[in-house]
Amino acid sequence: MTVRGVPIPIGWMVFWFMPIVMAGSVHTALALDFSAERIVKSGESVVTAHVNAKDDRWRFEFSQPQRGASVIIVRADLGTAWLILSRRRQYLAEPITSDHRLTMSEKMDGEILREFVGDEILHGYPTELFEVTVAGNGHTHQYYRWVTKTERFPLKTVSKQGKWSEEFRRLIFTTQSPSLFELPQRLDSANPSASTQH
Repeated sequence: MTVRGVPIPIGWMVFWFMPIVMAGSVHTALALDFSAERIVKSGESVVTAHVNAKDDRWRFEFSQPQRGASVIIVRADLGTAWLILSRRRQYLAEPITSDHRLTMSEKMDGEILREFVGDEILHGYPTELFEVTVAGNGHTHQYYRWVTKTERFPLKTVSKQGKWSEEFRRLIFTTQSPSLFELPQRLDSANPSASTQH
């Protein structure tokens, strides 16, 4: 995709957001305020971002800009995701899809079997470790999933084969400022105007 002469490949977004769908229901499950460092690994690739979450809105600040986007703000209440292109002082608005949603359900999408493994302290939180089997597209996949005992928050999920993982570190459950989820001022829209689309 190209916006006003700015190439915005979408492959990186598939890698970053696809685990959100894999690791949780496509429906928002928990309305928790929290901040954390989110680390997603897929094979050799690693994407790290600071995450702020408040009810139905999320903010991702990447440690390394992903194809020009340093921040993504997702507003489910508005049905919009804003990709912040800081170096160009622009933002790209697009409709929210299931790929944008940060879902924090204890149960995984397509889950058909869950076996309790044991209790464990992870990153300072008492958790329950489960072995989870998920079915989809004619295949089954197995994961290990650590869920906090109090909040029922999926703190860490790892594929049994070790090829994919999602982990939240420095997790703090605390009220998040609404201003974190507003579009920054003095940014120009990178979306094509109606006049340029004809």
